[in-house]
Amino acid sequence: MLNKFREYLISKGFKEFSASNRSSTVIDYAWRISKIIEQEGITVEQLSTNINKYIELYGKLGEKWSTGQRSHQSYINALKNFRKFILVSRFGGQNA
Repeated sequence: MLNKFREYLISKGFKEFSASNRSSTVIDYAWRISKIIEQEGITVEQLSTNINKYIELYGKLGEKWSTGQRSHQSYINALKNFRKFILVSRFGGQNA
């Protein structure tokens, strides 16, 4: 599923590598999602089923906001983009 998430991000214009050939947003967001899965002790399927719970948990008022805001809020941004990916995967559409 994380590979499909990477493909989704690329289709939305996110870059896999920067101009200096360093890992960019696509790789970073997929990595952050995998770290959340690891830290929470859940599967990617459990994350996708309960994505709103984790967005709240890592969001501004959540218990894990200190993690959510790290690296210019990359964790919470990765979760929000993962939610868009899940919605498109489940219900179709192009603009999520």
